[in-house]
Amino acid sequence: MEEHDLLATAWTTAGGVRPGDADERCAIPIEIRIAEVAAAGFAGIGLGMHDLHALRGSIGFRALQRMLDDAGIVWVQLGTLDHWWADGPLRDRSDADRGVLLEAAATLRASHVIVAADTSPTPSTPDAMLHAWHHLAAQAETVGAQLVLEPVPWSNLPTIERAARFVRSADHRNGGLLVDAMHVLRGGSTLASLRDALDPRSVFAVELSDGLLSTPSGLTLADESRDARYVPGSGAWDLPGFIRTMRSLGFDEPWGVEVCTPAHRAMPLEQSLRTVAAATRAVLDAADAIGGPAAPPMPSTPAPTSAVDFDVHQRPAR
Repeated sequence: MEEHDLLATAWTTAGGVRPGDADERCAIPIEIRIAEVAAAGFAGIGLGMHDLHALRGSIGFRALQRMLDDAGIVWVQLGTLDHWWADGPLRDRSDADRGVLLEAAATLRASHVIVAADTSPTPSTPDAMLHAWHHLAAQAETVGAQLVLEPVPWSNLPTIERAARFVRSADHRNGGLLVDAMHVLRGGSTLASLRDALDPRSVFAVELSDGLLSTPSGLTLADESRDARYVPGSGAWDLPGFIRTMRSLGFDEPWGVEVCTPAHRAMPLEQSLRTVAAATRAVLDAADAIGGPAAPPMPSTPAPTSAVDFDVHQRPAR
């Protein structure tokens, strides 16, 4: 089978830290984290804002860049930056993060810097964010990194289709989309709607995870994103179909992998990363297989009516 570049996102490698914790810094020493990512066969790594601040104040970005080079890491993804469109104190804090993010991107030769949509209770309109996006895309371009928007269903850009319209309206060559399997699915998209909505020139990054047919009972979509992102191939989603769709839009690699579950966080990093890498490669191999076996039939018990499928040929949950 074809070899694929995989990128272990920040949360896949964060150990016991959970998104939304008061302190999101990974407790695993960075040299161990990088070594385990490389040993598991990943070609890329993601680092979050809390980690970037901590690393800047400790070993510095030059030393970090040497570690990444020595480990053979070729893709570096940084972020997520919040409130980049805001005014007042929120913007002041965001600008402090922005300075660290752009400094890190320049030194580490980052491939992508990720920014968030507005998830506040009274979010901005997308139109009000256009100028700030265009400016930030230009800043990222000066340090050699692509600016990547991650839309989520609980934000002011809840679907990949709306996010695609926003990026198209902003019209900056260095601004594009992160197409996250979970967020796309829970936003209500199908493989057909992805093909129709996405401009291949705007698909800058892709992230894979797996999940259930519908959001687990008692969890919000944000909770699910933090605690029910399963190892690719272990859930109910048609990830091979999603991968083939992304390829049809011209996306090549790296394939980001974001796994967030309590069980994953409890595992030793070496074991968790090797498990994730092997499982993801198996899913990519399945997508490579032309004319492979048809997807198994859906289970006889109907899914809850709130479930949104990637496609009619979705694999049953194991």
